[in-house]
Amino acid sequence: MFAQLGDIQFDLITYFDGINSTVTYNYAEHERINNKTLLQFMGENLQEFTIKLNLHSSFCVPEDEILKIRTEAQLGKPLKFIKGNGEYVGAFVISQIQKTTEQTSPEGDLIAIQVELQLKEYAGKIPEDEEEEKGLKKKE
Repeated sequence: MFAQLGDIQFDLITYFDGINSTVTYNYAEHERINNKTLLQFMGENLQEFTIKLNLHSSFCVPEDEILKIRTEAQLGKPLKFIKGNGEYVGAFVISQIQKTTEQTSPEGDLIAIQVELQLKEYAGKIPEDEEEEKGLKKKE
């Protein structure tokens, strides 16, 4: 396994085609009369990842895999992103799914598709962690 996003596992040989990470920084612009604008550093923006996947009918059912990804995205819940070596990257949401059909059968069944997932860092509490806290009794 190369990585895991929630319950979705990405295998290096059969699925994974690349990963791109982006970190950007935020600056406020302060306009001045007859002078250039001043920049003020505001901090780091949320981290973003792009994961490229190849789904082929020789090792999976492309429609089923896309459905799993779409279902997770539609829930709108943050997912734990973990690399295959066990490194916890953080919590992320699926912000975009881009699908390119590469090959179909004569009947229109998907044989091969390329998928790009856009992940955006989630900085709040993961909902399942909040549920655990609800189980605690408050001292009255």
